[in-house]
Amino acid sequence: MEFHMDEINLPSTQKILAGFCPALVDYCRKGGEMMELLVNAKELELFWVQPRVTRRNFILRSGERIFGQLGFQSEFDSLAEAISADRVWTFKRGGFFSPHVTVRQAGSNIDLAIFRPKWTGTEGQIQYSSGEVYSWRVANFWATSYTVSDANGIELVTFRSGSDEKKISNLFKQQAQVQIALVAWQLVELPLIVLLGWYLTLLQREDSTAVAVMGAIG
Repeated sequence: MEFHMDEINLPSTQKILAGFCPALVDYCRKGGEMMELLVNAKELELFWVQPRVTRRNFILRSGERIFGQLGFQSEFDSLAEAISADRVWTFKRGGFFSPHVTVRQAGSNIDLAIFRPKWTGTEGQIQYSSGEVYSWRVANFWATSYTVSDANGIELVTFRSGSDEKKISNLFKQQAQVQIALVAWQLVELPLIVLLGWYLTLLQREDSTAVAVMGAIG
C-alpha cells in the first residue's frame, strides 16, 4: 500500500521535512514519536544512530524520541539535508584548492555559515554570517571523539563513538553518543551545531577511510 505523508499528523513544517527523510517516514509508519525540539532532550542521553548501514541517513534520538535527522542525497555526494523540529538546512562541501562546507537554509542560495578546515583535515573553524565563531576538531588520537567549541575554547558538544544498543550490526555503522555541555543549552544555534558537527565528523571519518584504503591498495 502506498504511503502518503498526509496520513501522519505532522506539523506543516515537518510534512515538508519528511520529504527529505525516508527514515523518519518509516519510523512514523511504525507509530514512532514525531520529531521534538532539541531543548526537550536536556535531561536525556542522546545518540546519533544510523538505521541502515547501507544508507547515509542518521537520526538523533533518545530511546524512541527523535530530535534531529541528517540525510545525504546519495552515497557519493557531500550534499546533505539537516533537519530539526522546526528548520531545514543544507550542508555541502566544495572547493578543491580552498575546501569549505557551506550551510544554507533549505531552498536558499545564501550562506548562513561556512566551515573552513585546516590543512590537516582534523580541525577547522565555523564562521556564521552573523559573526559567531565555533571550532570543530578531532579530540583524540584514535579519532573516536570529536568536539565543537566556542570562540573561547569552551567545549559545547562532544561526539563519542558508540551506540545506544548492543548489536553486532552496530559495529559497521557510523554512530555516536552526543554530550551537550550545560552552557550550550542556552544557544539559539545549538540544533544547527549538533547537526553540522555530526556532518563534519562523518566527512572526516569517510576521508580517513578513503586514505586508508588507498594506502592499502598502493
